[in-house]
Amino acid sequence: MINVKLIKEHTKDLSVLYVEDDLSLIESTSELLKNFFKRLDTAHDGETGLAKYLDYEKEFAKHYDLIITDINMPKMSGIAMGKKMLEINSEQVIVITTAHHEIEHLSSALDLGIDGFITKPLQNEKLMNVLYKVAHAISNSKFVESHIEMIEDLNMRLDAQNRELVKKNKELEKSFRMLDTMVHKDHLTHPKKTSQAIKEEIQKDERLQEQIQSLIEDDLEELKEIHIEIDLIVIDILNNSNSIDMSSLQELTDKFMKYASVLSFYNFFDKLGSSMKNFAITIKEKPLPENEESRRNIFMLLESFIYVLGKWQNDLFHGDSKTINSLDASMISDMKTIVNMWTQADEEFSERDLERIFNFCKN
Repeated sequence: MINVKLIKEHTKDLSVLYVEDDLSLIESTSELLKNFFKRLDTAHDGETGLAKYLDYEKEFAKHYDLIITDINMPKMSGIAMGKKMLEINSEQVIVITTAHHEIEHLSSALDLGIDGFITKPLQNEKLMNVLYKVAHAISNSKFVESHIEMIEDLNMRLDAQNRELVKKNKELEKSFRMLDTMVHKDHLTHPKKTSQAIKEEIQKDERLQEQIQSLIEDDLEELKEIHIEIDLIVIDILNNSNSIDMSSLQELTDKFMKYASVLSFYNFFDKLGSSMKNFAITIKEKPLPENEESRRNIFMLLESFIYVLGKWQNDLFHGDSKTINSLDASMISDMKTIVNMWTQADEEFSERDLERIFNFCKN
């Protein structure tokens, strides 16, 4: 038999509607179900069950997590009631209870896509097994939905911040153009004084442009591949933040070290590459906080950092020497923040702190 504690772990936050015309069976089964579910409502026929289903949706703006219903009932059968519920919510989870002499009705239930069956008379072991299977599936679905909502919310915030970055980059480009104009005017006014300096600047910029082109042709694709691998590892860790596999952390460290190693070939990324190497060494040597919320905050921040890293990679493709280091200070600051959260396990980070952390375009 399935462990009761294990079942409760998946059912404790769920709501259930139990529909059965046998009043004595409702009473006895309800006493059992109350021990597992956060909310239990009952109905004695299909028509009443459907009415309660609609009332629950109207009051809470959501549906019951689980419907348990008999097949043969007065006024409206369990099959007819289940069909109407599925028309309202195609994802509704429904479990049918049926007596052996009602087997001929099961084909109709199967056509509807019913999620489970329990034969009468109800036996605790059979009921527990079915409850575990459907509740486990429901809780997994809820987790995925909440994670998707969290990522969508985070992406909206990141998009807004990216628009701010684009705005700042345009302002930076404007400043560079103004500087170029000033240098050009100065050259016209003092040709002997500035001609050599300008020549050296042009040569320096040409060398930098050659290095950037080399990065684009030789190493940018590798950086993108490593970036994707890092992102997948972090998403997997976020999905299993309560039991993080140490081998995943080791792999994450190796990927960041590899990324830093590629950056080290280019002297214009000395600071960024060095910071990423130190970042990788720190998360390798220091244990994660034991608090699950702290871990989750760390990896949500890391996911936002990886998002910015991806935007930065895309900008590299344009090969603009004037903006190639415009995000370095911001990303270095983000890595320092993650390290601080990682190593200061006993400190609490307030909502204001997290807002400041996610506002990575300010330094």
